[in-house]
Amino acid sequence: MVPRRLSPIVLSGLLTTIGLGLASCDKVPLLAPAGTVISMVSTTNVLPINGATDVVAVLIENGSTGTGTGNNAATGSSGTPVHNGTLVSFTTSLGKIEPAEARTNNGRVTVKFTADGRSGTAIVTAYSGAARQTLEVLIGGAAAERVLVTANPTSLPSSGGTSTVTARVEDASGNPLRGVPVAFTTTSGTLSPVSAVTNEAGLATVALTTNAAATVTATAGGKQGNAALTLRSSSSLSLSIPAGSVTVGAPATFTITPQTGTAGGVLSNVVIRFGDGGSRTLGTITGATTVNYIYSSVGIHDVTVSSTDQDGQPVGASGSVAVVNFQISGAVSPNPVQLGTGMNFTVSGVPAGVSIDSVTWDFGDGSTPRTTQSLSANHQYSQRGSYNVVITVKPTYGPSRTASVTATVN
Repeated sequence: MVPRRLSPIVLSGLLTTIGLGLASCDKVPLLAPAGTVISMVSTTNVLPINGATDVVAVLIENGSTGTGTGNNAATGSSGTPVHNGTLVSFTTSLGKIEPAEARTNNGRVTVKFTADGRSGTAIVTAYSGAARQTLEVLIGGAAAERVLVTANPTSLPSSGGTSTVTARVEDASGNPLRGVPVAFTTTSGTLSPVSAVTNEAGLATVALTTNAAATVTATAGGKQGNAALTLRSSSSLSLSIPAGSVTVGAPATFTITPQTGTAGGVLSNVVIRFGDGGSRTLGTITGATTVNYIYSSVGIHDVTVSSTDQDGQPVGASGSVAVVNFQISGAVSPNPVQLGTGMNFTVSGVPAGVSIDSVTWDFGDGSTPRTTQSLSANHQYSQRGSYNVVITVKPTYGPSRTASVTATVN
């Protein structure tokens, strides 16, 4: 049979129709065939609120879902990668995917997921044809499993102060989470700031200023942690003064005892002032400390103690001591005596503990007065008569005292 020859006009129309059909087919995207399985993995499934990660989708015809991390996604135990150029589309419930569509190369596509500053769980979906798979990426607080809160220091002076409060946000494996917003609240005092974002070590730090005990709560992704701060009780001291009165020139004993509070029993810059212009600097004391002091003047003296505790707070105490004078008297024995017989002179009334510099004896017969450190002296007169003997006691502290006695020589 002889083929029928088409006219040039008919042939041209036919070729045009075929060309349009082929061009139309080229515009239809190549999608995964039925039975394709998509495996999805990401470089990390935990991100800070402004973080990003690569998402890999592997499409296998008649395959099984693979697992893995990064570019090591399993491709299934059977099946072959879909044709190169197969179109895969992506969506996410949080953040964004770039690009939103990609074509496979050896059955694999890689896109980038970027968080948008919000915490939550992003559901990333990859689909092509009838094949579909999802991947969860935890963003910010959504990955938080625990919040550990510490304060430094944990106790403040009785007048209050400032403590640094740190929250560490961790995932279920105990790894620190960065880029997680942490909100702080307190039962007392002021926080500055009231929120912070964790650093590379998973730490968020604020400052608490308070003059009362407080509990600070840190919240991240629905998880909470607490830290308690206390105020130390004030230190104090007791001052023990002599019972009754104190004699001029005799040692008076004072005892200073720190009272141990939670601020500790160490006092520094301790100074005791005795009320007569005298004072003693003791520096630092950690226990009962005794101080002896000798007054040179009579009267009521106000004694004060000042110091500083370990928190730098002033600590003091006070009391009063009565300082009285003493009187001396002289005696001679035997009295009267016969001419040529020696006489024994004594002085009494000097309290125990009073230090004596000297005792001067003027026997009243024109002889040179005798000076001793003893409270007794012997003297023999050369003529009969009555003699006025003057005894002067000079204490180490305070004024001299004088007494007199009459000696008779027959």
